[in-house]
Amino acid sequence: MAHTSHFVYEDCKLNTTKDVIIPQATSLSVDHRDTLGPKAPSTFISRREQKVTIAVLCALPLESDAVEGQLDEYYQTGSLPTKKVAGDINTYSRGRISGHQVVLVHLAGMGKSNAAIAAANCKASFPEINLALVVGICGGIPSYIGEDQREIVLGDVVVSEGLVPFDYGRQYPNKFAMKDNLVDILGKPPPAIRSLLHKLKGQNGRNYLTQRTCQYLGKVSHDLQRYAVYPGVDEDKLYEETYRHKHRSASSCRICTDDNDSVCETARSLSCETLQCSNDRLVHRTRLVQQGGLGPAIHFGLMASGDQVMKSGQHRNDIAERHNVIAFEMEGAGVWDTFSCIVIKGVCDYADSHKNKKWQRYAAATAAACMKALLDEWTMTS
Repeated sequence: MAHTSHFVYEDCKLNTTKDVIIPQATSLSVDHRDTLGPKAPSTFISRREQKVTIAVLCALPLESDAVEGQLDEYYQTGSLPTKKVAGDINTYSRGRISGHQVVLVHLAGMGKSNAAIAAANCKASFPEINLALVVGICGGIPSYIGEDQREIVLGDVVVSEGLVPFDYGRQYPNKFAMKDNLVDILGKPPPAIRSLLHKLKGQNGRNYLTQRTCQYLGKVSHDLQRYAVYPGVDEDKLYEETYRHKHRSASSCRICTDDNDSVCETARSLSCETLQCSNDRLVHRTRLVQQGGLGPAIHFGLMASGDQVMKSGQHRNDIAERHNVIAFEMEGAGVWDTFSCIVIKGVCDYADSHKNKKWQRYAAATAAACMKALLDEWTMTS
């Protein structure tokens, strides 16, 4: 899956004297909050009479933290909705983003089931919602072929053009077999979303979306240097797809060094540094070498959605090649049939056995910044 061709992206550059993104473009003049947790502004704004038209769903606290960091206004709990329908077990936050009245849905946990339950309850309590955004983190395919060859690096953002339920299929004695034509199961996004994505995928639209994402990310990162920290190029490591995350010597572990290529449970929770995963097995990344400190690139494509956490480079590449997906996530399929939906997720790992949590907060921040940039454009289409 690795490519060494030259890639051209409209990335924002990083100020490499610090680990925090400070884009070269001038920051937008917006009323961001000082913290990513609930803010206590001097004057709370009640929005009981304004219709909520946008839902944002997040599975993890670090994802909702990043989204709340992009709110132009954060409303007190008392302004949540005039009445929540009986039986709605969701927990919500409310605010305004780019002129839209937004409800943030805090999922009970990860996965399709939690997302589906939350989406159904949200639709009952907020019937005026015309767009749902599933925002957070995902595992990325290292490289793919779209209109040209493209590399995905950690911190990039993937915007869904459709979802593939990769855990839908048949379990045989020796393997799990995914069904073919899975993209047809959930169907295409509705025309309004396809039209918006068509605009944003064009050269001008992509440049605009990337620039605005960098500006919004830079504003949050500058205010909250402890949160959206860019881990650095040296922490962006992609290993060969067959190189397992395991103990390397028999003295360390007999299970990991037998002839069956097994991996012990202890190794799964240890870092690459502890296991001494070899840098000689790293895959060359053209963007990291040529461009140094990177801001996020925006990618559009199919995303694999399911309840399984993908932690295998070989299975990742097999599914990507067969179904043309460019990322793996866990909640979108649960929301897809309830709302007109776009999944926006920052790439925090390469969906292989070497995955770790170093990039999660930064990836959540890039996704939230892209979400806000996209909502700037939704104003013109809704």
